[in-house]
Amino acid sequence: MSNEQIMLDSLPEVLRNSPDFQEMCRVEGKIWDRLETHIAEVLDNTLIDRATWGLNILEKEYRIMPDLSKPIEQRRSILKARKRGNGTLSARLIKSVAESFKNGSVSVQPLKGESTFLITFNDNYGIPENLEDIQNALRKILPAHRLVRFQFRYLLIREVQSMTIAQMNQQPLNKFSAGSQ
Repeated sequence: MSNEQIMLDSLPEVLRNSPDFQEMCRVEGKIWDRLETHIAEVLDNTLIDRATWGLNILEKEYRIMPDLSKPIEQRRSILKARKRGNGTLSARLIKSVAESFKNGSVSVQPLKGESTFLITFNDNYGIPENLEDIQNALRKILPAHRLVRFQFRYLLIREVQSMTIAQMNQQPLNKFSAGSQ
């Protein structure tokens, strides 16, 4: 229900039929509708997943240099990683930071006898486009003596053998092990 209708309904019956009051409710109703839209937009820009023009403000709060050349989704992922990257270092924390980027789920395993974590991308094929951003976010939470290795998923021979030539032609090269970006 619009604000105009709410205002009209709250008036006594005698005033509801008055052209002057109807016009006043119409104009003020539009003003209130516009105000509610602006309030919703401001609130949306305080949330990382919905922010548009508010990304610059959020990036300044988290001390991230805004990179306007990156798509909004990548900038949001960097913000999420920074926000999640606080706390005691654990496989769970590394997983949370790595999954803040739009690359599907990951698994994190500490390698025994090494100061290294192995991060495996489970859902997507090939090397993620924003791997550099993921590496930068992880470097900020990892101590200097800890390393990270990545394991990527590619099409397996059994998956390729079951494809037709047309299906193989539709696959981007980066899904294949020797493919390029």
